[in-house]
Amino acid sequence: MRHPMKKFALIELVSLGIVIILGTFALIKGFLFLIVLCIYLLSLSLLCDGLIYYQKNDVPHAGKQAIRAFLLFIFATYLLF
Repeated sequence: MRHPMKKFALIELVSLGIVIILGTFALIKGFLFLIVLCIYLLSLSLLCDGLIYYQKNDVPHAGKQAIRAFLLFIFATYLLF
């Protein structure tokens, strides 16, 4: 049986890997849309990290990660428009 937090850790690692690849490409080519997409993926990674801490019953740390993810999401959306 798989551990319930394993899927969140996998999503977190995959999103960080995509951010590294897309972020490097976006900085070289200068595509604003890819940079905003990378910020959204970083926000997803922080949210998954918060869910992992929430399942470990570390609610204060999970809350901090959720707030960071939300603020990063709002900032990226502001940059997009």
